[in-house]
Amino acid sequence: MRKLKIIDTEPVITEVEQLASAYIEKQIINRNKIEDALHIAIATVSEMDILLSWNFRHLANINKEMHVHATNITKGYHKEFRMVTPMEVISDEE
Repeated sequence: MRKLKIIDTEPVITEVEQLASAYIEKQIINRNKIEDALHIAIATVSEMDILLSWNFRHLANINKEMHVHATNITKGYHKEFRMVTPMEVISDEE
């Protein structure tokens, strides 16, 4: 029987919360949209390639994407990712 390794997630959670706070402090994300800030921070810390969302106003727009990446770089996160809608990744090709 395989043993499960328990990992300490607290440092990652703290990292995500601090990054989400930076988005709010820099007014990239509105203070009452903490879930959006956390969503972006999780994508950043997890080094995702794409953050997929129907949320055009707070997430999936080029202006937010540019501000998020600028903040990420100042915080030491250099992997860029796209913030896009499902329509941007759907292909008509079969």
